[in-house]
Formats: sequence, C-alpha cells, structure tokens
Amino acid sequence: MTSYLIRRGIQMIFVVILATIAIFGLLNAVPGGPLSGLNMAVGAKNRLSAQEIARIEQTLGLNKPFYLSYLTWLLGEDWLDEVGNAIGNPGPAATMATTGTWADFQSPQCVTAGGTNEGADPEKRAPCNRGVLRWDWGESWALARGQTVTSVIGSRIKNTLILMTTVTVISLVIAIPIGIISAVRQYSKLDYAVTTFSFFGIAMPVFWFGLLMIILFTLQFREWGLPYFPSGDVFTTRVTPGSIQDVLNITPYTLADRAVHLFLPVFVLTLLYLAGWSRFMRSSMLEVLRQDYVRTARAKGLRERAVIAKHAARNALIPLITIVVFQIPGIFSGAILTETIFNYPGMGRLFIDALGRDDWPIVMAILFITAILVVIATLVGDVLYTVVDPRIRFD
Repeated sequence: MTSYLIRRGIQMIFVVILATIAIFGLLNAVPGGPLSGLNMAVGAKNRLSAQEIARIEQTLGLNKPFYLSYLTWLLGEDWLDEVGNAIGNPGPAATMATTGTWADFQSPQCVTAGGTNEGADPEKRAPCNRGVLRWDWGESWALARGQTVTSVIGSRIKNTLILMTTVTVISLVIAIPIGIISAVRQYSKLDYAVTTFSFFGIAMPVFWFGLLMIILFTLQFREWGLPYFPSGDVFTTRVTPGSIQDVLNITPYTLADRAVHLFLPVFVLTLLYLAGWSRFMRSSMLEVLRQDYVRTARAKGLRERAVIAKHAARNALIPLITIVVFQIPGIFSGAILTETIFNYPGMGRLFIDALGRDDWPIVMAILFITAILVVIATLVGDVLYTVVDPRIRFD
C-alpha cells in the first residue's frame, strides 16, 4: 500500500502540473488577450486607454513571453529573480528568451522592492508575486479590485462548504438505505415509488426546479398568507412581516436564520443528488445480490439482515464510492446554477461572476484548486475501495 501511495503521489504531481499549463494556456489564449473584455462591459467614457492597459499588463506580468509568464504565475517573481541572478544577465531584455534576463520583466512594485520580498510587511501582500504554489493568487482585476484573490475566496468558501456538506450528508444518509431497500424489495410498491421519484429528480432541470421552489415557497406562500421562506442570500438583513423568520421569531444573523436561508437550495440539490445516488445504489445492490457468495452466505444459515448488511451492501458501495468521491471538488466549487438562482454568495456564484467580468485571477484560482481536489478525490476513492471490499489490495 505504501509503494502504491508513493506512485500515485508522483503521478498526482505530474497531473496537477499539466492542469496548471492547461488552465493558464486556455485562459490566456482569449481572442484579443486576457484584458480584452475589460472595455466591453463599460461605457465609452469609462474605457481604458491603450497606455492604461499596457500598464496593467506590466503590473500583472502579461507582457512577459508565455513560458516566463506561466513560470512567474506558478513559482513567483522573487524566486525567478534569484534564478536569473544565478544564471546571469548577460544580454538586454530583447534577448531574454535566450539569455535568461528575468529581472527585466518584473512588475513595477517588485522592481521598486528590489526584486525581493525581504522586509515586507507580513500583514500586507508581498510586493513580488510569490506564485500559486505558495498560495499567492494575485489580486482581483474587476470583482474586488485591489483585494487579494485569497481574501475574496475566503469570504465565499465558508458559505459553499456549509451548503454542499449539508447536501452531501443528507443525500448519502437517505440514498444508501433507500437504494438497498429498493433492491431487496424489487418490483414492490416501494420500489416503484422510489423509481418514480428518482426519474423525477434526475429529469428535473435544476434551474427550473429552483425557480419553481422560489415561486411556491416565497411568492405563493406570501399570497396565501402562509409563512414564506427567503428567496436567497445567507442571512436576513430585515425581518419582514409574515415571513417565517417573523412567525418563528428568528433573530437575524443567527444559526437558525442561516438554516432558514439554506432550506430551498438544500432541498433542490438534495433532490438531484438523492435521485441519482439511490439509483446507483439500487442497481449495484441488485447485481451483488445475484452473486454466488451471497447465496453461499444464505445457505450457511446467516440471517438475512446480516447477509444484506455485511456481505452485499459493502460490495455494492464500490460503484457509489466512484461517484460520490467526485463530490469532494464540488464541495469546494459549489453548485453554480443553484447558487446563481438563489443569489447565494458561494464559490459557484463567484465563479460565474468572475467569468462575466473577465476576472481571470479568480477563475484560475478556482480551476486550479478544483483540479487538485479532483486528483485527491481519485486517491480517496481508491483507498475507500480497500475499506469496503477486503478483496481489493494495492500491494
């Protein structure tokens, strides 16, 4: 197992490096350049001049050759400057591609600091970019201009973790027992009911169902005089008469207030995941129940509950694990459509807003972290296989 983990760790490093090249290359291959969209969403009076765009490109390091810009984004300016000094700077900036004149392409703030972060205020952003490998994502271009990407993501990640973790736990707690019972009692009324519910949940578009829930639980409940739920956001800024916060006397910015706001998005996402995961569990359980070792366990006189729980259910979990482990990146990246519909300030909504405003530092940070989590999810899935099925070994 140890040798397997070492091999997988080395493979993961190469996969993440390839992912960074793809992310940086694709987003910088935007027609007209990464900054081409800055002037598209503003009026003629607010558009940036060519000189201002050139200054921004110099500040962001976009004036570098592609490979040097990528290395700066990945490793940082201060590290590259040290390498450049070690290699030597024999030629002018025009021959940088062959001579290694790194310092000629540093950002203005890094040049002012002497090409190093020594003596920088630890509470402020370092003058020289330290690279994404040291968790320095740069600054936001548009959504929160002047703020670091780390602080922007930090302000949203908590909301997404609460939402997606709640959805994942509830879906698993319900989907696994439902899938097992539906398989054991195949073609029963309960099985038909679960199958109908699953088809409904799988076929239901999330964006349409989310809007339907807002219309029902917010607008219609208000017209009918019933306590209505908030249509979005995380906390209540002002309690309105007739709302569920008013009826239950819920104080704003409390745990109960957050739970009320989570009800609709959690309900929509849980229906989606529950429908799919219960079907996977049912089909996997049906296949396992027909295996010879299950018949042998029954022939030995074991109780049916022991046969189902100990022998059948554990092996049936393997296909479900393959699906569920990839929810790990989803817990970070959030549900893009659901967060947008319910105006929920999470990572999914941040990703859409960043794409709409051409805020590439935020987009690249989210994609890079998601890529890392996908690689980790595959490793976690392989390890869980050995837990649920003793026959699987990686020795």
